[in-house]
Amino acid sequence: MVRYDTEGVKIVLTAPRGEMSRYNGDPFGAFIAVFPEKVIPRPILRPEWFKPEDNEDGSAKFLPYGLRKVEALLLRAFPREDIVACHPDHLERFVGPKTKVVGITSMDPMGLAYVSLTYNSMIAVPGESVDAIEFRRVIENPALRRYDPTILLGGAGAWQVRHAGKVEEFGIDALVHGEGELTVLDVFQKAVAGDPLPREVHGSKVPIEFIPPILSGASYGVVEITRGCGRGCQFCSPTNRRRHSLPIPHILKEVEVNVKAGSDSIFFATEDLFLYECGPKFEPNGPAMARLIEAVGNVPGVDFIHLSHIAIAPVAYDPKAVEMISPLLLEKTRYTHEYRSEYKDPFVTALFGIESGSIRIMKKYMRGKIWPFPIEQYHEINVQGAGILNDNGWKPMATLISGWPDETPDDTVQTLELIDKLKGHDLFLVPLLFIPLEDTKLKNERRVSLDNFTPEQWDFFAEAWRFNIDVWAKELQPLFTFASLFSYFTYFRWKHGRKVFRPIMKIANLPLIGGMPEKFPPRGPASVNPRYCADDEAMVAKAAEAMSIPVEPGMPDAGAAPIEIMRR
Repeated sequence: MVRYDTEGVKIVLTAPRGEMSRYNGDPFGAFIAVFPEKVIPRPILRPEWFKPEDNEDGSAKFLPYGLRKVEALLLRAFPREDIVACHPDHLERFVGPKTKVVGITSMDPMGLAYVSLTYNSMIAVPGESVDAIEFRRVIENPALRRYDPTILLGGAGAWQVRHAGKVEEFGIDALVHGEGELTVLDVFQKAVAGDPLPREVHGSKVPIEFIPPILSGASYGVVEITRGCGRGCQFCSPTNRRRHSLPIPHILKEVEVNVKAGSDSIFFATEDLFLYECGPKFEPNGPAMARLIEAVGNVPGVDFIHLSHIAIAPVAYDPKAVEMISPLLLEKTRYTHEYRSEYKDPFVTALFGIESGSIRIMKKYMRGKIWPFPIEQYHEINVQGAGILNDNGWKPMATLISGWPDETPDDTVQTLELIDKLKGHDLFLVPLLFIPLEDTKLKNERRVSLDNFTPEQWDFFAEAWRFNIDVWAKELQPLFTFASLFSYFTYFRWKHGRKVFRPIMKIANLPLIGGMPEKFPPRGPASVNPRYCADDEAMVAKAAEAMSIPVEPGMPDAGAAPIEIMRR
């Protein structure tokens, strides 16, 4: 237990409540916070999720992993009593006249990340996302206004505040981007000393020996097992980082820290599990992954192991590596019948990126996505890899993106074709809009507007969610049908226009026999066109001439002309 100065701790570290929460141990629960607060039912957004989990001295038991790294770096230069990592509800307890710096991290402070921007644009309900509201609660805390410490903002979403033009309004002194091991300590030391700071600080690539282990518990029991990627996807920032596989002793130190803090689960942070000790051409190293999983699983107190990301190419390249690690992961999975009654069998899950089914788009922006396979085999590798994962007890999630800078209807159709080929596999598809993220090669591109969405792009979203309903919630189809029709006629019809009728009917699983009437409700002036109710003699005669209808001899209509049969 640390005794902190009641007049303010020199350095205070915190994050928004939505990013501090562990959502009852389910990492995917955090996705709830990307939606507008107005559309999330109160029973789903549970108040207890945002309550502090504290140590006896008021410091936080768990903190976002990146902020724990910052804390570990600061403790190399400052005494423990000069640094507190706390829940934002306790800022008024720890921020005072002696506080010099408040460091804040946020993944999505303005709601501009992939999932939040995509679905907030579609829902189109006025108001901020839960994550954005919680960030504003931190930045507008009365203690920060009263004592005016230097405010540093870092995390993957720091760029969003500049993009939104809110840096001055929020009183932020410096934005810190990228990897921080070589830059963060210097920034904090200057801030404590009162020296001038640059408005933005960009971290550089970090040698593995400079990566410190965390010293206190991270949310979800996160431990970093690899850093960087190397496949060169132009829309993604981790590809710019030097690729490392952290050694097992380093990883186990972080595992033990998390278990000691009270976490019964460990979450592997990685751009791709199969990068761990992989070969020069991304060949997966099954024995190395098995050693890692066994070592972590054998630590007393580790009941569950979660995975963040995988790539599909290594699965197809070496199915035996998947066979080697799957029993170890199934033994430590949280996703069992005991966890949720609808899960009949235990399964492993992780996220991989499909992104597009267009070979042209893949060649232009993601040529190394399935290396060492040629990109022309992209459809086959994804289908083959999904089958291998399913056969070994995996039910992965996969992201797909529409709205690429120069995407054509033909590109979108190729993605729809890939979705069709994946039918019959247990996947959860996450369709998204292209977002030009900071620190990527495509950062200067313009993001697509729903106003300019093509029918094929609307169909892309509908097909993905139709796929998910069929795999994960087919028994709930009546509910989806009602919700789709209700939302269309009461809201989406007016917000996005009739162009969304077809995709919504697809989600509703209703046949689309024609267009929508010009006006709704029925019996309006344009709800019925008389010509649809009468025979078109000319068209019937023309069709009759072009076809032959076989009739068995002796049938009552044997002597009738084809036109008469068609009329009857």
